[in-house]
Amino acid sequence: MNKITKLLMLGTLILLTFASCDENVNGNDNNAPTPPSFAEIFDIEFTIPDTTELVNYSSEQVDYNGLMVTGYSLDQFVNIDSVNTFIDEEDLDGRELFALEIVSNDEDGNWSPRDNDYYDLSWSNFITGYLLPDEKGRTYFADENIPSGYNVKWAYYLRLYRKIDIILDANLTIFETGAFPPQEITYTKDGESYTESSIGVENFISEYVSEDPHNYQYLFTAADGWINDDSDNIFDWDTIQNSFWLPEQNKAIFLDTNFDTIYKSVKIVENLELIEIQR
Repeated sequence: MNKITKLLMLGTLILLTFASCDENVNGNDNNAPTPPSFAEIFDIEFTIPDTTELVNYSSEQVDYNGLMVTGYSLDQFVNIDSVNTFIDEEDLDGRELFALEIVSNDEDGNWSPRDNDYYDLSWSNFITGYLLPDEKGRTYFADENIPSGYNVKWAYYLRLYRKIDIILDANLTIFETGAFPPQEITYTKDGESYTESSIGVENFISEYVSEDPHNYQYLFTAADGWINDDSDNIFDWDTIQNSFWLPEQNKAIFLDTNFDTIYKSVKIVENLELIEIQR
């Protein structure tokens, strides 16, 4: 190989290297909005019963890869009374307000679908799953829309994280409230002063949801169906920027720039829907 050929090859390699670096820095993946983070501390934890305890639970035959095996629906391992006590509500199914993480416990330690970047399950998806004790104690979801990454061998813990669903058009994004560091605020209501741990509601309307949040109104849906007569639970972006989620009170409050309450709070928020403003 002559000297000129070597120089041409070297020049080509340098150009390819710079092109690769340029794509890495400016590509769509690196510029895409960041999806919601996981909450690191669970709100409630349940332990899946061992084989001696499963006799107290209902089972059925499940088609697992063409083989009929004994399965236990996962919903019966998440006690509704315990969840409702945690959120201080009795007359609803509070389990729908949580995202669920399935965690294994075997000789290799704890593992969950989070380790492969799978998000925690909504209650509506979780309840379609089964525990298959004779198939390495795995969880199993027959629904093809639920990835096999949720089929966790030697499943042991069920961890619940309070969430709020953000809805825009047909897209639903789950935000776990515990993923945000709380801040202490002091606000007034009816002349009384209160200091609470809080999360700014605007954190749930990140660029991952919308890059133009001022183009929408925001409808809060309470799990118990409560409607604020003063506002019909609908607020503009300016109000959202002065709104706070109070985890310990399980409610959203709406303040002015002086931190005075301007609307009734909305408790037990289940989801927040973006409604485009018609101009």
